[in-house]
Amino acid sequence: MNERFRRVLDEALTRGAELELATPTVSAGIDGRRLGRRTGNALEFAEYREYQAGDDLRRLDWGVFARSEQLMVKLYSEEVDPRCDIVLDHSASMGTGEGHKAAAGFGIAALLSCAAVNAGFSLALWHAGEKLVREQNPARPGEWLETGFDSPSNPDGVLAASPGLFQNRGLRIAVTDLLWPSDPEGFLRRLSDGAMRVVLVELLDRSELEPEGNGNYSFCDPETGEERELMLDETMIRRYRERLARHREMWARAADEFGAGLIRLNAGDFLADWNLQDFFRCGVLK
Repeated sequence: MNERFRRVLDEALTRGAELELATPTVSAGIDGRRLGRRTGNALEFAEYREYQAGDDLRRLDWGVFARSEQLMVKLYSEEVDPRCDIVLDHSASMGTGEGHKAAAGFGIAALLSCAAVNAGFSLALWHAGEKLVREQNPARPGEWLETGFDSPSNPDGVLAASPGLFQNRGLRIAVTDLLWPSDPEGFLRRLSDGAMRVVLVELLDRSELEPEGNGNYSFCDPETGEERELMLDETMIRRYRERLARHREMWARAADEFGAGLIRLNAGDFLADWNLQDFFRCGVLK
């Protein structure tokens, strides 16, 4: 881990030590009711688990036993621990420019992981590089093995190739720049399938939000390696801004349709002040 990431990690852990994730209260594919963490007798059925010695025999589902000869106990919503899956985008576009997006993405994932542990969540951290890799030490960001941001793949394609890995009935947070050409619907459908709530944290650099400059420039697509010579003038910048605005509006509409929260951050500004107000307003932190 380089020195910059180490400084970001120290800041994230310091701030995250005093924070907790909020239990999901908004629907993303199942329902919008809050799930408690206590053992209890809530009426809403949640899932099954195998029978363990000492379990109340009245909770056994004899229908399941008749079909499978497995002793399964019914669990209700009060008995299901809150769950969180964090997906960190490791695509090459996250590592472009001055590296603000990569550092901010790493820091936000570390802070949210700390807040999840503080709140008693079952935590899974996923590195979305060339494939979706589950972090073995999600509660210890200093030991994360995947810190490079240079993958030619994007999270949309990676999720499409890795179905069924997320925890059911939990909070899912994707930390990404959302800069890929495919329609948001497929990504959001896969991310929200079986979740209680989905939140997108969009990170962009100032140079992406407010491009400046005139003259001839060489551009290289960080994920395909394609190089192009372009004349950058006011007309080109205006067209870029219009396209970016349409792209971001497309994501905003899709997030609204799927009931997903959308937090939009300037990566450089975030690293300068670590302002978390949008996370509180969106109901991610408490």
